[in-house]
Amino acid sequence: MIDDADHAEPTLLDAVNLAYNPLLKPAQRLACSSPSGKALLPPACDKVLEWHQLATHWLGNDPQRNWIPIHHPLYPASLLNLKDPPLLLFAMGDLSVLALRSIGMVVSRSASRQGLQTARDFAKAFALSGWAVVSGLAEGIDGASHRGALQGEGPTIAVLGGAIDSLYPRCHEPLAHDIVQHGGLLLSEYPPGTAPQPAFFPRRNRIIAALSDGLLVVEAALRSGSLITARVASELGKPVMAIPGSIQSTHAKGCHAMIKKGALLVETANEVIDETSATLAPGRKSFDVLPLPTEEIADSGVSEGALSEECRQVLSVLDFERCGFDSLVQRLQKPADWVLSALTELELEGWVFNEAGNHWIRAK
Repeated sequence: MIDDADHAEPTLLDAVNLAYNPLLKPAQRLACSSPSGKALLPPACDKVLEWHQLATHWLGNDPQRNWIPIHHPLYPASLLNLKDPPLLLFAMGDLSVLALRSIGMVVSRSASRQGLQTARDFAKAFALSGWAVVSGLAEGIDGASHRGALQGEGPTIAVLGGAIDSLYPRCHEPLAHDIVQHGGLLLSEYPPGTAPQPAFFPRRNRIIAALSDGLLVVEAALRSGSLITARVASELGKPVMAIPGSIQSTHAKGCHAMIKKGALLVETANEVIDETSATLAPGRKSFDVLPLPTEEIADSGVSEGALSEECRQVLSVLDFERCGFDSLVQRLQKPADWVLSALTELELEGWVFNEAGNHWIRAK
């Protein structure tokens, strides 16, 4: 782990005081972050001393737990382009991941099942191509993106909206553990002991945008935090891409608005990789990967030609927009149990999704 012996200035106490002292205004913090500005730091108050104690306890002697002050050699240079870069980062996992070329993946939390599958497939394809995946460990597509990267045996970075020792949502604690165990990284600008708060999550998004070499929005409502991330990425000169959806879907409205404003419409993982590669900063690294499959996104189920005749009939009348079960029965002019049996087989093979209200949607 990084310790005070590795860098004489600042000490952990100095870094905590700089980042969190309530007496300092944002502009003052940046001025005090340079070696010459250290003398301007006010004395550590009781709250700073408490945070320092909590941070020291959390770090312990675990080599996977680290703190990275601004201007340290391991601090991500891309974060310095932000108007308000985090002055101190806490990390758990492999710090070398920060040097890898990466693609950020964001979305609103209320994702559709089709969106979740798309995120997993794209993230897996990125990992198989040697790209790390950056996301926010939130419910929905964030979690699906991290899982997809792990399925592709690639590292992934989770930028948190709270302290690393106060993971949110709690249901993603096993996922966070898997990320660290498989060579990824958990990253937070908040000190140990800090509970997640609603205001933290939009601020977390700027770090995702800055860390990523390109940003992909899989699904987004019109008032989604994903749009904040996309705006920051665009301001930083990063390519911003969006996957289109149905004009009737609220999950696609934000993506369509972004595309109208200049985001690149993409349909495949290779398009995202090509666009991001075109503006990749020098020095960004890859990692060893297995050869990419012939098909960019490998299907886990059987091919359409190998499906039963009943399943192929259902697919012939089911498209990529939600369709109620009763409507399917009417279109097919078949008994309800016949249709349900075919849908069940198709769902097991990954060809369809069953959404709330007994609605069905084609997945591929």
